[in-house]
Amino acid sequence: MSQVAGEGRAPLVDTHCHLTLLEREGLLRRAFDGAAAAGVENIVAVGLDLDDSLRCRDIAAAHPGVVFSAGWHPHQTASPDRAQLKALDELLDDPRAVAVGEIGIDLFFRPGYHEAPLDVQLRSFRAMLELAAAHAKPVLVHDRDAHEEVIDAVREARARGIMHCFSGDGAHAQRCVDAGFVISFAGIVTFPRAESLREAAAVCPEDAFVVETDSPFLAPVPHRGTTNLPERVADTAAAIASIRDLPVATVRAATTATARRILQIQAGHGVVGG
Repeated sequence: MSQVAGEGRAPLVDTHCHLTLLEREGLLRRAFDGAAAAGVENIVAVGLDLDDSLRCRDIAAAHPGVVFSAGWHPHQTASPDRAQLKALDELLDDPRAVAVGEIGIDLFFRPGYHEAPLDVQLRSFRAMLELAAAHAKPVLVHDRDAHEEVIDAVREARARGIMHCFSGDGAHAQRCVDAGFVISFAGIVTFPRAESLREAAAVCPEDAFVVETDSPFLAPVPHRGTTNLPERVADTAAAIASIRDLPVATVRAATTATARRILQIQAGHGVVGG
């Protein structure tokens, strides 16, 4: 369990979690129990493609406190076809669908990581941005080594939302905020070599950042190298509190208020299993 699970009892929102991947590992019950103990009241189950988004919807329907997004990850080697776009369009009418994501651009090409061509990624991203505009939904944006391409696309689409697992510095954080986005800090902010990211965490406006796990990936220190769980969003909030020299409860309350404002999530009674 997170070392700071009981610290600062203001509630938390994990704005980006792959519950479907935890489910495949048999860790869904463990994830919800740990989240409840850590004061995580809401989890956003993030969709990677149509099938994954449909499963996110089913998990959200069965578990109070869970909402979901529907999207098309940039690692998908083909853009969504007409039938898939129609199905995603219909899925976004669900009252628990709070965002379009995970979408974006990833220019970190490596065999075994991803090899989706940039032109495919751009088609997918633009199609998802259009879907978000049609539904007046925020977007959850994946940006790896693609700052310029992502900023250009979201500005052109006049999109708003969350820069998931932010990887830039303070100056880029301000560019994103100026473009209508909030910054999402993941466990990377605790990594030894993440100085520029800690700079961003120090200077980001109080109402312009949220926290996430990206579970099951990117477990924060001291859990690095293990399967990440939603409860560990508490560790990331505590790390940011230390960086900003604030009480943990202050950061928890601020990030939760921002997440609920951006994603239109109503305060609930905690994440529990169904």
